[in-house]
Amino acid sequence: MNRRSRGNASSLRGPSGVAAALAGAALALAMTACGDRGGSHAEAHETRTPSAQDAPHYDPPVRFAPNGRPLLPTTTATGPRDVSDVVLAGRLAYFQDGDGLQAVDVTTGRSSWSARPGAGATVDGRNIRPALASLGGRQYIIGLFPGELPGHGTTPATPVLELLLVDPATGRTAGDDAMPLPAELAEGFNLHQIVGTDGRAVVIGLSGSSPDAVVVADPAAHRIRWTRQKATPVATSDGLVVVIDAVRPSGFFNIEGTYRLQGIDTATAAVRWSTAPSTADTYQAERAGPRLVTLSGGFDETAGLLDITTGKRRFRYPDQEKLYDCRDDDRSVVVCFTTGRVMALDATTAQLLWELPKDGRTSPSVTAAWHGAVYGTTANGPVVLDARTGRDREASPGAAPALVGPYGGVVKQDRSLVFQAAAG
Repeated sequence: MNRRSRGNASSLRGPSGVAAALAGAALALAMTACGDRGGSHAEAHETRTPSAQDAPHYDPPVRFAPNGRPLLPTTTATGPRDVSDVVLAGRLAYFQDGDGLQAVDVTTGRSSWSARPGAGATVDGRNIRPALASLGGRQYIIGLFPGELPGHGTTPATPVLELLLVDPATGRTAGDDAMPLPAELAEGFNLHQIVGTDGRAVVIGLSGSSPDAVVVADPAAHRIRWTRQKATPVATSDGLVVVIDAVRPSGFFNIEGTYRLQGIDTATAAVRWSTAPSTADTYQAERAGPRLVTLSGGFDETAGLLDITTGKRRFRYPDQEKLYDCRDDDRSVVVCFTTGRVMALDATTAQLLWELPKDGRTSPSVTAAWHGAVYGTTANGPVVLDARTGRDREASPGAAPALVGPYGGVVKQDRSLVFQAAAG
């Protein structure tokens, strides 16, 4: 996903979750019990469409079939508008639409299952990216549904965030809970995002006409742990959420604001570390890897890759005035890039592995990284690089996907999403 998290912007970016020590079975039972309180049960519908068991798959794919097909089945009325709304894992692509959570088998192009929220709230079916994350040691697809519980008599309707937890393979609902929002967060937000989990709770970012806010929700306890305004969550790891703290937000007539990064304990809301405040018109941070966050913009002396647990800089960007995006390959490499420059670093040591342009070679526009491969485009068309060495791995891959899995990649063509099957 290529959404930027900035101190004065409305879009957020979310990471994958972090497993923690909870008894999985006990958590699932507690969540199911909590979901029962809201009203009707969530509904799940499994089509049981056979998968293409012999579909070509590679780890990673470096060539793609020239003729793609629409990612969504023709029977799906609504769906994701952008690649950033989709989660791709194995042969399934997950997304959220007006009806609930959906899973599509990319090898057949057919629906695999659907699950609808049913905790009794009237929900707003927005295209919010679900999260494939771990809670209680079990993997779930987590859907986020803003809405409200109906009022009764003189009691007004209650704004809520409903979290729907679903088994990724079967679509069976494991938890469904509508948690009331504090009054100060009831209005002014039209963008919502799941940023990650701490193994027990789900970290959510809110953005809109009101100042950005972070919500840490605990579905097993049927409650919201804590909230904080003027903070934009960007990453989670090891029991911490990293936020952009707006010390002095930019105003309508003043494009500059003062911001800092902070690491906040997801259990207690205590601030564990903080960078020095920086005055900037653009202050950007996002997840860069399992334990890394990238910070750029604002002429900040701490700009670069920071350790999520300590806030200490692990790598310094050579041109700090530029904005950097990062992708990790879900294995061992983090790729960071800006206009005209691409760098790859070891995800554990943060040591520079390679950079482009160099030795007469140009730098690609990076679209994705996955399992040792970097995907992108140059003036010569799509290209795939080796993530550890930076050498050209495939000069004619047939596509530059934004999402990659063993069975192929997802690209955006005009206003639709297209899946191009792996061919090598």
